[in-house]
Amino acid sequence: MQQKNNNFINSHWSKIIWIVAIGVFGRLMPHVPNVTPIMGLSLFASANLSRWLSFLAILVTLFVSDICLALVFGYPIIGYFTLFTYTGFALTILIGSRLQYTKRSFPFYILGASSGFWIWTNFGVWLTSGFYPKTLAGLAACYSMALPFLRNALIGDLVWSYFIFGVFYVFLKKKAVLGKDAKYFKFC
Repeated sequence: MQQKNNNFINSHWSKIIWIVAIGVFGRLMPHVPNVTPIMGLSLFASANLSRWLSFLAILVTLFVSDICLALVFGYPIIGYFTLFTYTGFALTILIGSRLQYTKRSFPFYILGASSGFWIWTNFGVWLTSGFYPKTLAGLAACYSMALPFLRNALIGDLVWSYFIFGVFYVFLKKKAVLGKDAKYFKFC
């Protein structure tokens, strides 16, 4: 029985289930704007799953939570913003899957992913929303108005990323659960 349980815990599907559950819960619970676990989960998935399973886990997380948010708050499920949000996380996974996670590099990866996502998604706001003129001044105004969200995202992504990686390291018994090739163990 113990071997069977370990096989499920070690499976990629159990990781995907946990990623989706934590991500959906993190987006639905009340939170400070832009302080959710999705970026940390994207980095975790890219470090511990294949690229395609990472995409699957995060896109399912986003879509399920978007449906829930639409049902509760009346937000549209899909819009132009969706393209920028989903591709922003996809780019994070694509780049994250090629990185070697170490103690020194990890915070820079988090800050880089968070900043890149902020730049990309706010470019999408400028391009698709109609809130800002389609000029360089309009783009600068868009980024200027979004600066408070960047601060929140940077802090939130750092905290969530360390929490997610740390929980999986400490509470799931190191390499026995995540596999011998889990990249983040090089700094734990």
